[in-house]
Amino acid sequence: MRILAIAALGVWLAAGAAHAQMPTVPVEALKAAGLDPHTKVEGGVVQVMTGQRAVIRLDGAGQPALDDVEAGRIGMAVADGKETYKGAGAGKLAFALDASVEKRQSILKIWNGLTRPLAYEAEITALRGGKLMKRMSTICSVPAGAVGYEVWPDPVISVTLSKFAETPADQHVCQ
Repeated sequence: MRILAIAALGVWLAAGAAHAQMPTVPVEALKAAGLDPHTKVEGGVVQVMTGQRAVIRLDGAGQPALDDVEAGRIGMAVADGKETYKGAGAGKLAFALDASVEKRQSILKIWNGLTRPLAYEAEITALRGGKLMKRMSTICSVPAGAVGYEVWPDPVISVTLSKFAETPADQHVCQ
C-alpha cells in the first residue's frame, strides 16, 4: 500500500506540471505514505506543509509554540509575484512552504520577527524519482528582523524544523 501511495503522489504532482500552481496532494495518499499531512508543532518540532505557513513563538527554553496556520502563496513561487502572506509580527517567527512548477523548485520563506538572529535544523520530505524521501537540508541563519529563503529543486511536500538557536549577530551561519 505504501508503494502505491507514493506512486500516486508522483502521478498527482507530475499532473500538476501543466498547471500554474503546485497541485494539492490528497490527504489520504500522504497518510498512506506515512506522513501526517498537517502543519503543526509537536514535541519541539515544527512541520510545515506545502501551501501553508506556520506562525510560531519560542518560549524561554527555545521551544516552539504554534500561534497560527495560514494558507497562501509565496511571491517567488507565482508568475505574478503577488504574495499573500504578511510579516510575522514582533517576537514571532513564520515559515511558509510553496512550490513553483514553472521554476521547478520548492521554496521555504522564513520571517524572523525576533530581536536576535536565528538558526535551526530542517529536514525535507520530497518526491525524487517517484519515491518519497527525507533528508536533512543545509540551512542558513536568518538575521534579526529579516526574511530568508531556502530553495530546493525537488517537489517538497513538507519541511520539519527543530533545534532553534540564537546565533552571533555579526556572523552569517550556514550548516
